Amino acid sequence: MRAAIIAAGEGSRLAAQGSVIKPLIPVAGRPLSHWVVDGLRAAGAASITVLSNSRGAALAPSLSAAFPEVAFDFVTADTASSFESFRLVSLRLAETAEEFAVSTVDALISPGDVALFLAECRRAKALAGLALTAHVDDEKPLWADVDSAGRVTALGDAAKRKDAVTCGLYYMTRAAARRLPAAAEHSRLRDYWSGLVAGGEVVAGVTLSKSLDVDRPEDLAAAETFLRTEMKR
Repeated sequence: MRAAIIAAGEGSRLAAQGSVIKPLIPVAGRPLSHWVVDGLRAAGAASITVLSNSRGAALAPSLSAAFPEVAFDFVTADTASSFESFRLVSLRLAETAEEFAVSTVDALISPGDVALFLAECRRAKALAGLALTAHVDDEKPLWADVDSAGRVTALGDAAKRKDAVTCGLYYMTRAAARRLPAAAEHSRLRDYWSGLVAGGEVVAGVTLSKSLDVDRPEDLAAAETFLRTEMKR
């Protein structure tokens, strides 16, 4: 299993934490990015591509030292948007993998749920998939409608029932990656996914248990509690 972690954002809302870059901010005694690697490893990822920006030089040695058994592929790029970052890692993984997972570096999801998500996407034979949660802690959540077969039928403004929200974990196939539009076509990753669903593609929506998105200083306390109680290593 191949996977990727997108850690190329500036993390400006966590700037109060000082000079530590977002992926290395300590949460419950470990860097944030280490918790994300735990989840992907639990789902069978032995090779993980990690995208960071030019400020993220400290990330590679931290992950390599903590996870010597993982074959990391470190990539540095100052991308212009979340979609460009997603596109970059997806195309890179699609060169050698038929399917793969992509996680943002601030998505805290229990390892069991990461494995469940990928298993359900495979079972559905989906072109792509979105991990969802009913726990809403995002300032601007991306709501999703999901039908009885587990297929996402609407996202964002088009969602009527608002069954759950996306939580920063994605499933992609090589076929989906090869059809990704140019980087300049979308300024936000959510716009790409909304367009994919609106176009009628088979996008699996797997609703998981509670997950957290660590974006703001006030998210850290909730993340500490979540990790100590629900994601003990």
